[in-house]
Amino acid sequence: ARVRTIWESAVERQFSTADINTIISAIEKTSPRDEDETRFVSLRGEFDDAIADPGLRREMVKTRGELREAGLDRRRRFVGDKWGAKYLRAPDIYHHILNRYSGRLVRLGDVAEVRFGIKTGANKFFYLEEDDIARWGIEPEFRAPVMTTPRETSRIAVDPRRMSRQLFMCHENKDALAGTRALAYIEWGESQGYHRRSSVKSRRRWWDLGKWNGVRLGMNKLVHRTVRTYWATEGNHFTDNFQIIPGIGRDYAKGICASLNSALGQLMVNIEARVNFGQGVLEIQTYETEGLNLVNPAYLGSLDEAIFSEIDCDILNPSRARLELDAAVFDALGLTVGEREAVYEAVSELVGNRLRRAGSA
Repeated sequence: ARVRTIWESAVERQFSTADINTIISAIEKTSPRDEDETRFVSLRGEFDDAIADPGLRREMVKTRGELREAGLDRRRRFVGDKWGAKYLRAPDIYHHILNRYSGRLVRLGDVAEVRFGIKTGANKFFYLEEDDIARWGIEPEFRAPVMTTPRETSRIAVDPRRMSRQLFMCHENKDALAGTRALAYIEWGESQGYHRRSSVKSRRRWWDLGKWNGVRLGMNKLVHRTVRTYWATEGNHFTDNFQIIPGIGRDYAKGICASLNSALGQLMVNIEARVNFGQGVLEIQTYETEGLNLVNPAYLGSLDEAIFSEIDCDILNPSRARLELDAAVFDALGLTVGEREAVYEAVSELVGNRLRRAGSA
């Protein structure tokens, strides 16, 4: 078939009864040719007004050949592309930065591994509240601080000692646990039927989550206003509500953290993440996190990590510390004053439009 036109509204939902965000497409049943053009139309006003007024919409035109080429991976296999991100939502400054400063940008997945956090299969058993720890007396060697939700803090820096929950982390067989409170807790879990859950029973020891080292970086997977990449100086555990970046040196991790938390990082996430949830929420999956463009972390290794303890993350109401972080990232990339202002305007528009659209009827 030939994809003739795709419309998306930047400010309202096309169908008020749909909980997810939708597009309108015009597709013709015919044999397609590489020179066939597809129009991507972003409506920047209310639907009827934007359809009638060219000044209230932005159009990009791509040929079928161009779209296919952009969707090829390094092995020349077609894996698809982010049409909505690149051709409907992306502001002009996004394309300008990728074209002009590509030599100082890297793809996150090319410089670091990205994984999803710990998935327990039985959260009520594995997430230990203070009352659980006091009640069972579970030994410290079988517990580890864990961040389960971004609501734990509004700042970038996280202190494992201040986590509200701990993770039950035990790798021993029952005979090696004889006489421990950990064994009593496992046996209680079995009396509650946790061991029969399909999500845990395939493990050699259903209570064993495997070996996990604490990591310095964890990015929230669901985003409302601001995406946060959290910094744990000495390492912390993160659940599968986060994407984690393990196994990198401190200075390099610091550079990644700074770049992802900057206004430029917010721009990249708002373009690459999924917006189909509807209620203003973004979701960013592991492969999408890998695909994020960021300033080469090597340019930011000398940044004082104390700034992560000061930053209140809100991108729409930036604090002094947040502006300092942005300035360091902009300087590393070499952006002009006008380009910096364009980044702020673009992020404000993307986030604002997303939240307004979620509230439209």
